[in-house]
Amino acid sequence: MNSWKWIWRVSAWLSAAASLLLIVGFVYGAGKLMFPKPNLAESEASSAAAPLTEREPSPEDGSYRIVAIGDSLAKGTGDTTGQGFARRAAAGLEEAGRKPVHFLNNLGINGMTTQELLDELKQPGVQYVLKEANVILLSIGANDLFQGGAALQTGADAPNTAALEQALPGTEERLGRALDELRKINPTAEIVYIGLYNPFGDIESLREEGDRGIVEWNAKAASLIVERDGMTLTPTFDLFQRDPGAYLSFDHFHPNSAGYERIARRIVQGME
Repeated sequence: MNSWKWIWRVSAWLSAAASLLLIVGFVYGAGKLMFPKPNLAESEASSAAAPLTEREPSPEDGSYRIVAIGDSLAKGTGDTTGQGFARRAAAGLEEAGRKPVHFLNNLGINGMTTQELLDELKQPGVQYVLKEANVILLSIGANDLFQGGAALQTGADAPNTAALEQALPGTEERLGRALDELRKINPTAEIVYIGLYNPFGDIESLREEGDRGIVEWNAKAASLIVERDGMTLTPTFDLFQRDPGAYLSFDHFHPNSAGYERIARRIVQGME
């Protein structure tokens, strides 16, 4: 008799436990249906920012958003204040008061060549900065043509007509590709190419060779610029023709503070 009571008690407990599990399962399932939780993986994926190379350029906000890119001239090497033409141009535009001015970044690198610029434009971080801008100041080409003034620093052979003529076609082709890549990265920004001056204008033995090569280069660069919408060339050749020593730094290649100020004023004039 006692054994039957024990069997009935165990059966009752098992039945109650099963019923409890069914109730819990029902409540849990109903909760999932009525109050579903978001899929965190999908949510995080959808809210994550698009890759830097795929984001769209920033919309216009009525201001100048300026980025400089290119060689040591873009960086401002030789300017004791560290401003270079880029920050000086931004200050000049701000002083003019037509629009608010935001100087976003200076991507200039000492010694950069046109090929190195093409490589740099593939970098996601560089593309991100360029897409934020609506004004891109570009200085490039001098290191292709003059090796950054290395002849003056190392005693190597000085630039000559033959060397310049040999360097011009490849430099022109790479500049064209760089301009197209910049436009692809940012379809709407104004691209301002800074024309070259003769960095050897204060050295009698190099002045004539330098003048000839720079004039030819600036003509080639201008032809590339006029073929493309939204691009301008800021000429600087004439700014260093008279008394070049007053506007060049101690290395006889880069502008000094006064030289950069002259370039910046010319940039502002072209944008007003």
